[in-house]
Amino acid sequence: MLFQKGTPTAPKCGFSRQAIELLTDANVSFGYFNILEDDEVRQGLKSYSDWPTYPQLYVRGELVGGLDILKEMSEEDGGLVEQLELGDFVIKNGGDIAFVAADEKVQQAKEEEYEKKDETTSLNDKLKQLINRHRIMLFMKGIPSSPKCGFSRQIVDILDSFNVSYDAFNILEDDEVRQGLKVYSDWPTYPQLYVEGDLVGGLDIIEEMVDSGDLEDLLKGTGQD
Repeated sequence: MLFQKGTPTAPKCGFSRQAIELLTDANVSFGYFNILEDDEVRQGLKSYSDWPTYPQLYVRGELVGGLDILKEMSEEDGGLVEQLELGDFVIKNGGDIAFVAADEKVQQAKEEEYEKKDETTSLNDKLKQLINRHRIMLFMKGIPSSPKCGFSRQIVDILDSFNVSYDAFNILEDDEVRQGLKVYSDWPTYPQLYVEGDLVGGLDIIEEMVDSGDLEDLLKGTGQD
């Protein structure tokens, strides 16, 4: 990997051009990064490598050095290929030198990151719609007529005792919602009760609110369909 000024076909300084010529004369394929296009990398790599100038050549993740070192190695027996053990990178059978732009890899990584963000945004939109599907929304294991855990059954009994209209979502049928809602709500367990789009909590909190009378006030305050 060569960190240089410009690209192999259009170097922007004489030192970079000479380094490129040494590598191409050795008939090796290499990747490159144009440090003129990213000042953060340009300045950061100097500190990271403890090498103040460009170009900089890395082989298998290790810094080799700059142009002077490349020149010295090219003059040794076997040239750069033998000195740096670049046999695996030699272009054979008259093939063309392959330049692989590191910034293309960076762009690909950014695109993958954007895709993940888009997926997260899409899931959050889905969760928000579900949470607001009804004034009183219960995310539970199973359905109200057939709860699949004791906690869900108890919270259903509590809601039914107040004779309020509510909707429920069975998180056992959608693992994306099951895992995503934990992150969205920052609440690690089920069931989860929402009123007017706001998280009330799980069974423990609901039971405390029943004892204090706050739950009845909250549910009645939302109105009934």
